[in-house]
Formats: sequence, C-alpha cells, structure tokens
Amino acid sequence: MLDLEHSRYIIAQQDNQLFRQIRIITGDGGKFNRWIVFVDCNGISDRETPVAKLIHDGFLLNGTRYMLSERSASMTRNSILSFVDEAILDELNERVTMGVHVEATVLSKYYAYRGLMLSACHCIEGWRPKVIVVPDCYRMVPNCRVRCLQDHTTTYVDENGVEREWTQKDVEEREIDLRLNLFDGCGMHHPAITAYVRHVLGLKENPTTLLLRMPYIKGVTHEMNYPEYYAEHGIAEITDVWGHKHSVVPDAEPMIILTESMYKGIKYFKRTGGYADWEEYWRRFEKYGHCIGITKWNFSKEREPVYTRANYQILQDLRMDYSDFAQLAQDSVEWAERILSGDPLSIYCFLGLTADRPARGLNSYCRAILKNPAMLGEEGVKKYLRRAIAKYIDEFKCGKLWLKGGFKFIAPDLIAMMQHIGGMEPEGCLADGEFYCHGIDGAFSGEYAIERNPHICASEHVLLNAVGGEREWVRWVAHLDNVCMLNSRGIVMQRLQGADCDGDLCFVTNNPIYMSGIRRNGIPVIDIDDKITTKPEEDTPENRSAVILRTMKNMIGEYSNYASVYHNKVPKTEEQRRKYEKYIDIIAVSVGKSIDYAKTGVLYLIPRHIAKYGRPLPYFMRYRGAYYANQKLARTASNMNRLCYDLEKWDRKLKWQKDSAPFDYRIMIDDSVSYNQETYAAVRELYLAFGREMQDASKFQMMCRNYDRYASELSDQITKSEARNFEIDYGAYYRRYAEACAKVCPDPKVLANIAVRLCYEEFPRRDKKFLWAVAEKGILANLKQVAHPLPVRVYAGDAETAGGELMAYMGRLYAWETYGVGAKEAESANEIGDTDEIDAIHETGGME
Repeated sequence: MLDLEHSRYIIAQQDNQLFRQIRIITGDGGKFNRWIVFVDCNGISDRETPVAKLIHDGFLLNGTRYMLSERSASMTRNSILSFVDEAILDELNERVTMGVHVEATVLSKYYAYRGLMLSACHCIEGWRPKVIVVPDCYRMVPNCRVRCLQDHTTTYVDENGVEREWTQKDVEEREIDLRLNLFDGCGMHHPAITAYVRHVLGLKENPTTLLLRMPYIKGVTHEMNYPEYYAEHGIAEITDVWGHKHSVVPDAEPMIILTESMYKGIKYFKRTGGYADWEEYWRRFEKYGHCIGITKWNFSKEREPVYTRANYQILQDLRMDYSDFAQLAQDSVEWAERILSGDPLSIYCFLGLTADRPARGLNSYCRAILKNPAMLGEEGVKKYLRRAIAKYIDEFKCGKLWLKGGFKFIAPDLIAMMQHIGGMEPEGCLADGEFYCHGIDGAFSGEYAIERNPHICASEHVLLNAVGGEREWVRWVAHLDNVCMLNSRGIVMQRLQGADCDGDLCFVTNNPIYMSGIRRNGIPVIDIDDKITTKPEEDTPENRSAVILRTMKNMIGEYSNYASVYHNKVPKTEEQRRKYEKYIDIIAVSVGKSIDYAKTGVLYLIPRHIAKYGRPLPYFMRYRGAYYANQKLARTASNMNRLCYDLEKWDRKLKWQKDSAPFDYRIMIDDSVSYNQETYAAVRELYLAFGREMQDASKFQMMCRNYDRYASELSDQITKSEARNFEIDYGAYYRRYAEACAKVCPDPKVLANIAVRLCYEEFPRRDKKFLWAVAEKGILANLKQVAHPLPVRVYAGDAETAGGELMAYMGRLYAWETYGVGAKEAESANEIGDTDEIDAIHETGGME
C-alpha cells in the first residue's frame, strides 16, 4: 500500500494489452502496477554509455531487478523506456511475441510492432468475431510533377584547411509515376460489430470507426454494410490473402475485414504460405490469452467539435497581407472577451456547466457556481476563471486560434475498397480533387482545406472539393460520422506528410480568410522513398541496444523549429524567398523521416548550412513554453510575430480592466453555526503564517527566474539549472494549512465562517487563496442551493420544439433550463481544481 505522500508521484495510465498480460501472469489485479517501471531518458545524446548499460543490464529498485521491455511509438518519440520485473520478463516476452522467434528482420519495425501492446485501449474480454485478411490494392498514378530529395555531393574546407566531400540532401523537381497502396492501414467491419462494441463499452454513440489493436495487428476499420452492397452486385463470397473463400451473403457470419497492410505479422507467421498460417495465429492468440482491443473510435456528428484550435504550423506559411491575417484571431478574441465580460452562456459552456452534463468530477469553484451563480463575483472564483482564460490567451499568441472546423479520421475511397475486396475494378466514387465528409449540418459542399500535423511546408495545404449531396453512393457512407473520405485517384495522402488510413487525423476547414492565404498550383513536396528501411538484422541484445539508442534521438521538434525560423524570416528579394522555401522543402521530407524513424530506422540529416542558420526562433514561440521563453528570439516582422505583438497589447488592456461589480460574501456564511474567539484567533494565526509563506515562496520563485541577478543569494540553495525548472508546489502549502486548520477547527462550516470573515472583513484587501485552500468543503456546505438557469444543448432536430430563445456558443445551439429546484447538492468534490478539465472540454469541443 502506498502512503499518501508517495502516491502524489504515481501517474495514472490507461489500460493496455501489456498491462493486461502482466495481470494474467502475476494474478495481480490491483490498480497500482508494481511490475513495470517507466524511465525517462531525455537528453540521451549526453549519456549514451550509461543508457546503453541500462538497456542491457536493467536496474535494481527496492531490491527488485527490472529489465528492458516494450516501447510504444509515443514512448520512442519521447525517449521513454519501460522495464519489467525480471521474474516475469521471459514469460511476458513469450506472450508479446506469441512464441514467434524471428531471424534477421528490420528490427526497428519489429520492435514497433511489439510496442503496439502498450497502446492505450479498451480490452474486450472473450470476444472472438470472425476476422479475415484480404490483399492490399495498388494503383499507379502516372506523370506526377513533384519536388523530392536527392543526394548532392559538395566540397568544403575544414578548420585545418583540408578540402572534404560532404553529401547532403537537395531538392529536385521531376515527373514520376507513383505506385500507391490505396487502403493502407484501413479495413471494414459488419454493422453487427459496431452494435456489439457499442453494447460492451456502454457507448451512447455508434462506434462506426474503430481503431483496433491485437498482437501484430494495427489499423482502422469502418462500418460498411458490405452484405447488402455485395448482394446488389451479385457477389456471394470474397477471397482472402491466402486464397480462402468467405461468404458475404446477408445471413453469413459478421466479419472484421483487414487489409494486408494492417496485419504486421504476415511474414512472421509464414510457415505453409496458406490459410493454415492464419489459423496458427489464432491458435497462439488463444494460447497466450490475448484479446481484441479498441483504442479509439469516432465522435458522433452531434458530439463532434464545430470549432477547433489551429496551430502556428498551418498559419505561418499562409501568404497574405497582415491586415487579412490578423482577422484569423477575431473569433478567439471575441470568445475570450465574452467570457471575461461575464456573459453567462459563454462562462457556463466554457466551464462545462450545462444542465445536461453531470456535476460529477467538477472542482469546487464550479460546484460553488452551480449552487449559486452569484459566486461568479467571488474573488477566488474570478481569479480561477481568469487563470483558465489566461492560458488560452497566451496560446492565442503562438497561433492556437479558434477556427471553424475539426479533426476527422482519414479514410480512403471506401466504395473503391468494397469493390476491390469484392473482386471488382476499384473505380470508387470520388474523382481526383474530391472528398466526402459530413457534419451536424449535413454533407459538406464546396471547397475545403485539408491539413495534417505536423505541417511543415506550403504544399501540404490541400484544397479539395466536397461532394456528396444526392449522389447515389452516399447511402453506403452517410452513417460514418467524424470521417473525411479522401479520393484514391491522386496523391492527397502523400501531400499530407505521407498520411496513412490507420488512424491518422486531418483538420478540415472552409474558413475563407484562412483559405485565401493558401497558394494554389504549387508543385507538391513528397517523399518518394517513404517505404525504405534499414537492412535486416538479427534480434540480439547488442543490436536491440543499438536500435533503441539511435531511435531515441528524436529530431521532429528540432527540424520543425528550423522550418519555423525560415517561415518567419522576412526575405528581401524573390531569390531569397525561393531559397528559404527550398530549405523548408528539405526540412519537410526530413521531418517525415523523423516521424517514421522508430519504424524504418532511416533518418535524413538536415544539411549543415540549413541547420547553421536555423536560429533564432521567432518571437511568438516564447508562448509555446518555458523552454522557448528563455531563449533569444527573433523579432522579425512576420505575420505570426506581428499578430503576437497585437495580442500582447490586447491582453495588457484586459488585465487593467477593473471589475466593480459588488459581491455579497455573506452567502458563504452560515449564521446558524457559531465559534468562539479562541478558535477564531487560532485560525487567524494560521492565516497570517500562510500569507507570509506565500509571499516568501513567490519571492523565491521570482529570484529563481532571474537567477543571474540574484546568484549571490541563491547559489548556496539552488543551482542555476535547478532554478530554471523550479516551480512552487502550491498544493503542498494548501494541504499543510488545510490539515492545520482542521485540527484547530474540525467543523468545516465553522472554519468556512471564520475564513470568510478573515478574508472579507478583517483583511479585505489581501489575496483570498487561504479561503479556498482551507475551507472549500465548508464553503460548499454553507452555500444554499438556488434555482437558476443553465444552458442545455439543443440538437438540430430538436431546434423547432425547444422552448425559449436559442443561443449559440462555439457553433452549437443552447436553450436555458432551470437548475437547482430539488437538485441534489454536490458536496463530494473537495479538491482544488485547475484548468485540466477545461482543457479537456475545449480540446474535444465541449465533450467529456
């Protein structure tokens, strides 16, 4: 059992198939998993030898030796390793590999496939639907005019005056034929599969798009009524990748149909070359107790965000006058001003306080507002709201602006996929330059921009025409919410940083100002060698260590930053502009290689001259985080920098605005409970001590942030590097004083009475942190529930029957509904909240 102090350092993890296998091996079903430890190895370049030893030998922790285990893709990008108890290592390895012992293979790919076991997912126990694998479909797209990379050898003179050769990447424009896998990472499933997953996971929406995880299997399937489609086309059976026939008549067993690219184990289980290999996979699946996992699914169209925050990468390469560019921030500015000006609808929706949303999980500030909305005038609540908004405002300054649009799952032409699987010619339904998508208002029409992260160069903006409407084929895909179906005729996927259909997302918007800055008819920059990998190697400890060490050097962030530097330089001539764009093209392909580095083992190094002048970063990047804020930054007159300057001025004006609205603090006092002066004096003494400690802590943090100025005072307490990362743990202070106050005044209602009088009567000009730090439970108990209106979501089909005036917030309709009459008071949540919940609400457009 962990004590309270140490439990603060335990991080909650979502379940995954590796954790599940550990539970099977150990029989330990407790929430705290002591069998696995995660180690952060950031900064690897300075510590290769000790990390290599760690990879090879593991480490001792509390007398237990932990040895290297698996890495997910995100762990690889963030230089995190997992280690498991040596006592279960061999059995766990046997289960992860399903007893397959490989010979020479591309180790980076092999380890990536094994790492799928760490993908967060819902493990569905005892479910064994029929799963088949069908061949991939390839199409040659001829005469593609592209910009790509080639090796270019130059000479230079080193510091000793010796002339040396240097081979680096350069841009070449050429016309080529591209062979594309049309349905890479994508399959389909029967409607009955959707119904089962919805039932077993207890979902409100239909999970028509499923991200699947099984050993050696990864990808997305979309619900398609393939029995009806094939019946209309006279097809009774389909053929899998081994030549085995499967019935698709309406009363046949429902199937999950994978394409070959989704089954990563096809070569590892190859023994007979026939269907027996697939049967052997499932025999081992059962032997080792595996299950099917669902890692993610689609939003329903009602729950899908209408507005989404953009990022600086898709904004910084728009070409337009600043006066037009600045208008992209207008929706964000007005959104923040409505909340800070006290607009009830905006505040309630921002905080997630809607009549149709359960109160469970809200922090104490929000619970207080639910009991009595007059609490919006309380100083602590106002500061909480301003802190929450301040975080968004700072992020506006680095391009996280609200744009109408949303992220959707990328899908190929699914009609073409059904045709291919059914043995027909995959003509599909979408022509080159078209896509299909729909939202809460129906099918999209007209021109849209399609974007994908990370976005590096201008040719990655893809403009497509939305089609659908009354077309006959729409009936087969109209049920697919939160999906963007791209045509399989052109090179759209390749332009979107080589996107796959295995769970990749794209951002879809038709914001006219945004789209006006996209350059048309540019020659796309693509990686024509996106499938190359390192040579096969044997799976030995030495080779594994070498693969891990080299793939831990994640260059995605550094390369992306180089691109931002060149995007935000202000070229003086057209020749200089073309040179910068050429550099960015090289960076774009190199970033793609970095993203896939863990899987392919192939990395392109940025040419020396590009890296040399890839600093300083533009000024607006200071709002990306403390790491950037402490750097020397370039104040060039780029659109992104100019927008940042204007938003800073606007923000300063907001901070100086005075709020003169009166607040009756007595609503937090219960006069039916009394206290003596001795108790009041004891709490008062703690209040004064709390104020002194808060002042000292704030001063110390200020000195740390200005270490050079206060080095003589700080050097014997903290090093410069420690000071750079020092943050006050306010929670520790709050807990300590809350415990001390509870000892001298055990009744929460009495403690709240005293704290309110101290903060609002005896010391009204001082900060009110103490009030919420020690008395939040009592405040909530003292507040009387009042009846008041809260917004409730109104869906498109109910708009005509909804009572009262309809209002809009972030593209969604709301009406007022009375809350609080007979409502149960929410007193269970006593923790001081932060903006984490608000972030979750708004990153998903207001959804849990």
